[in-house]
Amino acid sequence: MGKILLIALFAPTLFAQTEADVRKAVERALPALERSAASFVAKRACVSCHHNILPVLAFHLARQHGLAIDEKVLAAVEDKTFRVLRGPAALDDAIQATGLADPTPNDSFLLMTAHAAGLPRDTVKGVYAQRLVNWQRDGHWITSDFRPPHSSSAFTATATAIRAIDFYQPDEFRAQRDACFLRARRWLAATHPLSTEDASFRLMGLVWAGGSASEIAAAKRDLLALHSASGGWPELPAYQPDAYSTGEAIYALHEAGAPSTDLKFLLSTQAPDGTWQVHTRMLSPAPVSPEYFSTGFPYGKDEYLSYAASSWAVIALLSSLPVEARPDVVSHEADPAPAWIRTALFGSAKQLAGLLDAGLDPNSVLTMAAPDAEKVRLLLSHGAKVTAKVVTIAASWRGTAESLRLLQESNARALERASMTGDLENVKVLLKGGAEPSAGLSQAVTFGYADVVRTLIAAGANAKMTESTGINLLHWATIANRPDVIPVLAAAGVPINAIDDFHYTPLMYAATIDFGDTRVLKALLKAGADPKIRNAEGRTALEQARYYRHTQLERALQ
Repeated sequence: MGKILLIALFAPTLFAQTEADVRKAVERALPALERSAASFVAKRACVSCHHNILPVLAFHLARQHGLAIDEKVLAAVEDKTFRVLRGPAALDDAIQATGLADPTPNDSFLLMTAHAAGLPRDTVKGVYAQRLVNWQRDGHWITSDFRPPHSSSAFTATATAIRAIDFYQPDEFRAQRDACFLRARRWLAATHPLSTEDASFRLMGLVWAGGSASEIAAAKRDLLALHSASGGWPELPAYQPDAYSTGEAIYALHEAGAPSTDLKFLLSTQAPDGTWQVHTRMLSPAPVSPEYFSTGFPYGKDEYLSYAASSWAVIALLSSLPVEARPDVVSHEADPAPAWIRTALFGSAKQLAGLLDAGLDPNSVLTMAAPDAEKVRLLLSHGAKVTAKVVTIAASWRGTAESLRLLQESNARALERASMTGDLENVKVLLKGGAEPSAGLSQAVTFGYADVVRTLIAAGANAKMTESTGINLLHWATIANRPDVIPVLAAAGVPINAIDDFHYTPLMYAATIDFGDTRVLKALLKAGADPKIRNAEGRTALEQARYYRHTQLERALQ
């Protein structure tokens, strides 16, 4: 009894000290994050996960915990981040998928951040959310991004899609959500994580999808198993702990209702200027987009990942604190879109028929209804005119082959979109309609759709296309971590030992970029890659893996 009383007497003091340390660490970090974010958005038009999404999440969380933030910086970052969701062209751009590149995590992170910023549910966000539902595969979502750790994980793509759909899916489709989430839960529960990024977002995804207690408990165990005995979480088991992985792991545990009280790693590794350094894994000489430039944040080529790590560290530290201010909430402003637009987008064909009978112009609706074959058939029967824009919109969704057949037109842009979605039937319909096969090949390789790649090459796509830097499709499949595509390209005669302008073969890239597994490297070796070729530094692939201390890759090359 005396021991319990002693703990009770001293616990408030210990907690207060810890809370004071946490607040001090966050207060030191915020100015560096604010300056860098302001610099990035002033210089770049693109919306990035590191300098747009994460700081908006961190700044709103800081505000909720009673900490002062630079409101002008937050406004500038949000203005750039949410420009696609606002303004008179936002709805048309959403319908046409004007900026479609990688719905997960691009659009899913965007909607998550919009919710954190209090943006209301409306038709524009509903279009983005419903397209996310449509792009689900066998329970999961994929990404075309290949920059580990923060952009290449299917677990991140899946968890963020779940969250975005939950926040902004149109009410008309809420019945689909349970089935969508059930498929996601099954995939998340059955798929083993390779990295802390995987394990963290696997846990968050199960929580956000309403996973069972046993599913969530198992995911917690897998995440905790990656915790280092020396403190913190590493990106991969063979790595040293860092702030990026530790921050997201702590936040994932918080979301799962198991907040971590061990913040020593983050508090002890913060630099005097308030930042945390994490070394980039993008070590290859291949060009990246956008091209690196400095925002004034420290650490040179480690800057962007260190910025993301510092944001995650702040989010994790803040999640350990009690909320002092009223949380930001999504407002319930009136949807500016007219009711007929919501019917065209989200209503039934029967409802749309009623509007047409009342005089609605079918040509004003066809772009909105393009993915729905029943609506397309109805509109064509009322005299709607088919355009290339309508065909491209239909091809931007999965499962729309019947719409494409009804539209009876094809174009290169539509084939590129269909190749991005990975819908093989849509690709075949467009090829039959005369689309140039090469138009979709690079996208199919980037997203990793081996069946689409095979079909496009069989239809005459140029598999031996090469960039101005000498990078061919096998180089690119390696850089993008697409092992299933490699044997298809090799069988099509793409030179497997081609040396690009950086004096790298595909195998050299495989030995340089550590994705946490050896599938790409093994696929290249099986297809005939020569491990004895040396790069400009005189290193073979084995020596390259050893130089960067990629032990798993090194073992596979021995």
